[in-house]
Amino acid sequence: MRYIKEWKPHFRLWEVRFIGRKQLFSLAVLTLLTALTPQVAFSDDGQNLDAKSLESWVLHAYKGELESIAQSQNWPAYSVDANIRIPPSVVHLPRCESSMVIEGRDHHSLPIGNLKRAISCNDLVSPWRINVSIKSTVTLPIVFVNESVQRGETLKPSALSLKQHTLNKGYPFFTDLSDLQGLRALRRLKAGSMLNASHLESIPLIIKGDEVLLTASKGDFQASMKGVALEEGKKGDQIEVRNLSSNKIVRAVVTGKNTVETTF
Repeated sequence: MRYIKEWKPHFRLWEVRFIGRKQLFSLAVLTLLTALTPQVAFSDDGQNLDAKSLESWVLHAYKGELESIAQSQNWPAYSVDANIRIPPSVVHLPRCESSMVIEGRDHHSLPIGNLKRAISCNDLVSPWRINVSIKSTVTLPIVFVNESVQRGETLKPSALSLKQHTLNKGYPFFTDLSDLQGLRALRRLKAGSMLNASHLESIPLIIKGDEVLLTASKGDFQASMKGVALEEGKKGDQIEVRNLSSNKIVRAVVTGKNTVETTF
């Protein structure tokens, strides 16, 4: 994600770029962040950075990053606790006469837990770079498993519930029970465990051996016939199907429950 903020005349233009993240700020979030971001001051001599002010700014930038993800993934109300560690040497860094950049330097799927950020100044005369760390937790309602679920078993509403929980790592999670319809377990899920999104998969719309409706098309011409699935598939998957009319095997795309499409 990327956003840019313009400060008062006696402050520099700061640029924030989070590497390796797919979420983008909406215009509303960008406007809010621009209005509420604290100003970054310099030390008394006006030539060096002020550590406390920079710490507050990094914290605000981190909360903005988290908020954009919360909005894109429709999180319910949550709270965040974060501790920013700025190296003491920051007070010796000269003021930056060009844009300053903050970059994510870790590979977490979600920015929760022990994080690394790099702040750099790209001045031609006095460029510099420092690393800062963030240790954070996020508390919000998360889906938990009430009873054991076996591998391959379809999730049932009775086996799941929402519980207030504090995360200290960026594991993928669910916050809405309705998101779990049509999913099954990739592994055995223990009762009392947080439901991890990486342990689930969509239930195939077609199972190997199912009789399917095979639709073949070319231009405006279309024909439908019966076939047999030779492998399972979810929507959008390409699977092998035996055409019962010709006994030929074709590749077809799964479009719905026991329906596939192919081209001549």
